[in-house]
Amino acid sequence: MNKISKFVAVIAFIISIAGIAFVIYHYQNESRFGFVNTEKLLNSFVESQKALDEIKLVEEKWNAERVVIEDSLKSFEQRMSDFYEKVNVSEKAKMRMEQIRRIEELGHFNQAKASSIQKLRVEKLQGVYEKINAAMSDYAIKNKLDVVFASSNGSIVYGDGSKVDITNDFLLFLNERFK
Repeated sequence: MNKISKFVAVIAFIISIAGIAFVIYHYQNESRFGFVNTEKLLNSFVESQKALDEIKLVEEKWNAERVVIEDSLKSFEQRMSDFYEKVNVSEKAKMRMEQIRRIEELGHFNQAKASSIQKLRVEKLQGVYEKINAAMSDYAIKNKLDVVFASSNGSIVYGDGSKVDITNDFLLFLNERFK
């Protein structure tokens, strides 16, 4: 082997070592991401199914109660239409006031039940979300993921403290900008 061939072989060896080092460095510094479809999680996770089933039972009970109130209102309005033309002005005013009271009652009922169901949903699913988030953290660490996004709203469900967490750097930038 002549000097030029030896020189080229040494350069090729050095370049290949540098390439391998670059690939290793790049792989170690590569950020790994993932996402989860939170709607699918809630629909498929056994714990959330139990909570959603409980909520559904309450909603069904609420719907049955709402139907009773709506039927009462319809029945009153039917009676009202049957007699409205036959009664005096004072009775007409009383009928209108009763109709308004019943409509308001239905509105208040709907508002109160919707609020209570939303509160129940938050209460029942809070523990489910805690379990999912704890498991997500373990899963991400096990699978060497830096960040996991939730597909339903793009929020981050794992990533705090990972190498792609720029919170502290951004806070410094933000505070510096608005001094």
